[in-house]
Amino acid sequence: MSETQKSFAERYASKKGSFTSQSLQNDEPEIAAKSENSSTESTQSSILQNKKNLKPIDPQKKMQAELIYLVKGVDAGRNAWYYVLVERLKVQLFLKALNDEIIHLENYGKILFSAYGDEPPEDITNSLKDEYGIA
Repeated sequence: MSETQKSFAERYASKKGSFTSQSLQNDEPEIAAKSENSSTESTQSSILQNKKNLKPIDPQKKMQAELIYLVKGVDAGRNAWYYVLVERLKVQLFLKALNDEIIHLENYGKILFSAYGDEPPEDITNSLKDEYGIA
């Protein structure tokens, strides 16, 4: 019997599996891949959301990060600390002046934060990290 003379059932009986089982077999990997992709997408989405919550760092401030120094010393008989943004042209003079007994920090740049104590509080350090991108 030729192919055209066979009944519909006879023509497709020789093929392995049915259309339904083949489509299910083919769809299972896609379903797994889709769930994997959705998991990856949700992770990427949460990372992007966290990045959106962070304030972007001004590129000019990022360049100044290397010019911020933590200076510890004694002021009026008490321990003190200072975060100083030193002017780029005065860095070498500033570093030499750190060896002197008395130093006027304001002559070398801008005092960003200062207080009495041995160490700066964590919130001050974190605000510098956020604003200037200090690692």
